[in-house]
This record gives sequence, structure tokens and C-alpha cells, in this order.
Amino acid sequence: VSGARTPFFRQVARVGRVGGMTETESKWAERIREWKSSGKGAEEFASGRAYKPSTLKWWATELRRRADGRQRATKPRAAKAIRLARVVRRTRAPAAGQAMVVEVSGARISVARGFDAELLADVVRALGGAR
Repeated sequence: VSGARTPFFRQVARVGRVGGMTETESKWAERIREWKSSGKGAEEFASGRAYKPSTLKWWATELRRRADGRQRATKPRAAKAIRLARVVRRTRAPAAGQAMVVEVSGARISVARGFDAELLADVVRALGGAR
């Protein structure tokens, strides 16, 4: 059975004639039509061309999916835990000599102007407030 007689080929050819395709979709529909009518495998057909066999196969699948009106399957993403810090806003800024208090996992840390940022980060990590 030649590629021209397969339902897939007819479907791609039909998609190529349906209005509303983007320029990119039309270009790939034509490439797929040529590929299927050549009788060659994707690797042989794409050899020496400006695209990879995997791209050719992806577009064939994608255009078939779009012709069928299906949505592309996406893998559900695992929700990442978000750690929130409690921020307490003062009504006025601390005076020049006054320290700021940071609360992490129930511990209160007094941070003065000119503090060692690396040391504070280490302490926060040790308390389990950052990863």
C-alpha cells in the first residue's frame, strides 16, 4: 500500500486544503505529504534537509491531532511546595542604630545594618526557612 492511499495521507492532504492554517502548518503539511508519497522512512526522507526526522514525525502527529480536533496531551506538573515567610511591617523605619528583627521558623534574629548576608543565609537555612 503506497503512502498516498493511507488514511493518514488523505488526512494530511485534507488539512493542507482547509483554511485557517498558519504558514508554518501549511509548510509542514506539504513536507509530510511529500514524505508520505515518497514511501521513504522519516530518517531517509529528512537526510540532507534543513530539519530532523524527529521534527518531521512530531509535525505529522501534531497535524493529525489538530485535524481530529484533539488537544495536545500534557503531563500534569507536580506542584512544588512554596514556603512563605511572615512579614511584619513597622509603621516607621528603624533608626540608624536600631536592628531589624527577622522571624524564621519561630526563631527571632536581630539583624543590624552592615550584617553578614552569607551568615544570615546559613542561619536561615539551618532553621529550615530556605532551601
